[in-house]
Amino acid sequence: MTDTSVPRTRSLGALVLVKDLLVGSALCLTPVTAILALGWLTRMMERTTRHAWMRPTEPVGWIMGPQGYGLMVRLFGGLGANIRMGLRTVLGLFFYTIPFTALWLLSWWAGWDNSFNKGYEQAWIGPSLGLTGVAIAILALTHLPYALAHFAVQGRFIALFEVRRIRMVFSRTGWRSVGIAALTVLLALPFFALRSLPVFVENIIPGFEALPPEDISTIIMGLTLAGAVWCFASLYILRFLAARLYARAAAHAARSPDHHALWHNAEAMGARTGHKRTRKILRPVWFILTAVIWLGLIAQIFVGQFMNYDPLLWITHPYFLLPWFG
Repeated sequence: MTDTSVPRTRSLGALVLVKDLLVGSALCLTPVTAILALGWLTRMMERTTRHAWMRPTEPVGWIMGPQGYGLMVRLFGGLGANIRMGLRTVLGLFFYTIPFTALWLLSWWAGWDNSFNKGYEQAWIGPSLGLTGVAIAILALTHLPYALAHFAVQGRFIALFEVRRIRMVFSRTGWRSVGIAALTVLLALPFFALRSLPVFVENIIPGFEALPPEDISTIIMGLTLAGAVWCFASLYILRFLAARLYARAAAHAARSPDHHALWHNAEAMGARTGHKRTRKILRPVWFILTAVIWLGLIAQIFVGQFMNYDPLLWITHPYFLLPWFG
């Protein structure tokens, strides 16, 4: 007798994934609903990490909550959890990224805008602010995937800023941090392309500006929908991989005899994930390579602003703050 349970399970899992991608992509079309998508993604990171640690987990719903907690929780528990987690995550990401994104915004004002107002005697301010922001951004972005996973699992706002634990996790990811940084830069390229599109649209679609308004609106709507789909799908991949890396590295860090006090009472203490030890001598190498690769994302942001400037985009990149593409 043929066992069809495995194919059926895989088919059901594929359908659930498609449903999640469709719902998440639709939510990424507005900044308000993007909060729900962000909350869901953070909860997904928590579930992925706990699953890797062999801990009990509940499905991450969009609207409905788990069974056994009352009718209202069952009907709307997922929605409430997504709202709460989304608001906490966006606030945490704002404080995490504003030290460098604000410097980039001020750098443009003090450099590019200042030059048009003939303020040449202050010309050094713009580049200085910009380079300082880049330096801070490299340190922050290098650790951001694991800071988000740590925040998701711990459930405490301050966990996003527990530098020692996050640094220890990063140091044990080895070459995998290089890989996730490279993947992030690669997946961000469509955002850069769509940002730069107005500059080259006449070359791509000759006579675009002469098209009827309804045709232009249709094209813009199609590009917006494509951007929203890519926004959620790419973030799903990146956050899932970051959670898996965090689970492996945090379990290894917590088992280290030198750090038992730091990880005391943490769930990672008893986890077993089969993580291999990262040689200490190679850790600076992986950090330098990861930092250099993250510069690719920063370069995309700066070049995109030169092509099509929007002051809010210094702060609201989909990978920094809200998964919103509008």
